[in-house]
Amino acid sequence: MAKRSTIPTHSLDNNTLGIEVRQLEELGETEASFINEVHRDDHYIFIFQQKGATRMMIDFKELSASGSGILCILPGQVHYGISMKDAMVWFLAVDGALVQEQFRAVFEESATLVAVSAEAAARLDSCFAVLASLHEEPDQYLVKRSMADVVIGLFAGIFSAVDESGDEVHSRTTIITRQFKGLLKGNYKDMKRPSAYAEALNISPSYLNEAVKATTGLPVSHWIQEEVIMEAKRLLFYTDNTIKQIADDLGFEDHTYFSRVFNRSEGMPPLAFRKKYRK
Repeated sequence: MAKRSTIPTHSLDNNTLGIEVRQLEELGETEASFINEVHRDDHYIFIFQQKGATRMMIDFKELSASGSGILCILPGQVHYGISMKDAMVWFLAVDGALVQEQFRAVFEESATLVAVSAEAAARLDSCFAVLASLHEEPDQYLVKRSMADVVIGLFAGIFSAVDESGDEVHSRTTIITRQFKGLLKGNYKDMKRPSAYAEALNISPSYLNEAVKATTGLPVSHWIQEEVIMEAKRLLFYTDNTIKQIADDLGFEDHTYFSRVFNRSEGMPPLAFRKKYRK
């Protein structure tokens, strides 16, 4: 795997208007290069596997699917394909601005593969087929947008059924936690104190911490550190940047302090992590 100074980020072409759909049965040279390349996307990827077997890596977790199943790759997650055998797979790429907030919250908490029933698979296949038939018809954009919403809603419904915990979906603490996590995704490099997120959400730090802990079982500081450490691990593994460069990129003024934070979290210094996982 070639190392770089940055991790490539894929974006949707402007002419897609934020929605792109495709189906793969075999990996040609172009598709193989696109899927197997280590990269991240600035949009959501909804994957529906109809049959066959696939393996892929998402943020240091290897996921394997056999038969019918669904997966959502979040914006910013680093991923690549490992193998694809006798598989038929639908891909739907959607700009984050087009994904409703309540659905985004479900996908944030459901980063796993989920098997689907034959009935659900047939429903998804029909929806994807309609989307594909509209793909080259710009005058049908509103219909295409509506059908994409249907697919996204079906994904969210399946994930929610798996993750159902009995909590009130729209409770105040749940809403605050989702707002915090949404804010965290785009600001973890510059905002590392819980008080900064509380101020942005116009609530007290103690109330934010209580809400997040009630919903997730963990404090705000844990989630901030987890976001920072995950990006550090991505940069350590997929780039050749120095520890100082990585620390700077993550918003640390002192790279030795960054190293201490990383060591406390992972039980090893950054360079030891790089050496271990590049074997």
